[in-house]
Amino acid sequence: MQFRILKAVVAVVLIAGLSGCKCPFAQKKEAPAQAVTLSDVPTPAKAAINTLMAGGEITKIEKEGQGAKAIYDVEGKSQGKSVEYDVAADGTVLSSEESVPYTSLPEAVRKAAEKYFGSSEGLAANKEIEKGKTFYEVEGQKGGATITLKLSDTGKILEKEKE
Repeated sequence: MQFRILKAVVAVVLIAGLSGCKCPFAQKKEAPAQAVTLSDVPTPAKAAINTLMAGGEITKIEKEGQGAKAIYDVEGKSQGKSVEYDVAADGTVLSSEESVPYTSLPEAVRKAAEKYFGSSEGLAANKEIEKGKTFYEVEGQKGGATITLKLSDTGKILEKEKE
């Protein structure tokens, strides 16, 4: 008898899942980022972006979220470097990222990257500041795929992303 009940419960859960049933405990999916122009950005965020990109060129702005919780992902070129910023609607800069010469990375980061990729040849680097902490991204080829490593300043690999 218990087996029949268990089978029935499993069947109901499977049917609900396959039919797209919206269960209250299911995770909400985030809305995709929306391309916007600088004129669409609220005044405090626009002021921060103008300060960050002074003398540079904005190539893309995407809005994630709504209202006061909106975050603007700004990409561009400034002083010969690729840059990216996440700016909150209130003008708070949440993170910054800029391309840097691979040779400027801390020694521990270079050693970890070279150990992972096998050499320093063809490696590209970014410096990222998020919540007051500095991280480094190193991109290179391994096994025929493009891999991006996120490393701490001590050389610890925090994330691996395969493209």
